[in-house]
Amino acid sequence: MDPRVIDVLTGVVSLLIFVLLLIVLPGLMKENTGIAYILAFVLFLIMISGAGHIINKKIA
Repeated sequence: MDPRVIDVLTGVVSLLIFVLLLIVLPGLMKENTGIAYILAFVLFLIMISGAGHIINKKIA
């Protein structure tokens, strides 16, 4: 599969998971909604970084 397609698909899936985390985590952490939003963002960053690292290894 073309590396550009894999990169775009990874970004779209990561964005959908980020939106899902933004919806679910504040509901689970009702006392600390601010922490829930920060946690969702941090998990999104880790997910994007890991996916980018794996994609770069496969391409090279």
